Amino acid sequence: MWTILMLVAFLVIWKLLGRRLLAGFVLNIAGQGALEDLGKKAVDAQPDGIRLSRVATPVWDDAGVQQIITSFRAAGFADAGVYSVDMMPGVKVAILVKPQDCVAAHVFEHPKTGTWIELVTRYQDGTSSALTTLPSTGQKQPPWLTTMRTAETPARDLVCQFMRDRRAGAMKAISAEQAPRDLEENFAKYMLWRRATPMTAAEIAPSVKAWAQKGTGQTANLV
Repeated sequence: MWTILMLVAFLVIWKLLGRRLLAGFVLNIAGQGALEDLGKKAVDAQPDGIRLSRVATPVWDDAGVQQIITSFRAAGFADAGVYSVDMMPGVKVAILVKPQDCVAAHVFEHPKTGTWIELVTRYQDGTSSALTTLPSTGQKQPPWLTTMRTAETPARDLVCQFMRDRRAGAMKAISAEQAPRDLEENFAKYMLWRRATPMTAAEIAPSVKAWAQKGTGQTANLV
């Protein structure tokens, strides 16, 4: 879920400045203080917490989402439901779990960014390992989170990669009942860290610049 935060942050920046002005602002080498102020405004606009609400009959804009969910089931995952996110209109997340391996799978659909996958294992010491199909933004990660990134591949291959590369340690049990609450709790935990660790100019400039350049014919990933 923490991967959504930077997406929402840059949507806030875009609303503050507009894409064309934002492009000129960044591409003409904005001052460090100005970029840090943008980062602070973006973080300040985020909620301290979220609430997931179960969607009884989900309708996916991307027809491929259901195929991803089916592939996770074939890999031994059990459904934990599909949820909307109260502070993020249009965002849906399908949650699946594999309790014997202490892994949760999150399949996100965002109305602007599209679909991505996240695999997570949480540990008894409060740390987490995650594998996501979103490319890196260059943002700092909290000390308790290890994030791995990969190109989108079949669910079974993602699971094999994650199981092979995740950190060893005493893992926290996962269940279909607890998985949505874990996601909510970790969002709140991330936001506590992010508010206490302001984004630097070096962190925010590359992502804002890449996003702004989409309007000039170049391609870039937002998050």
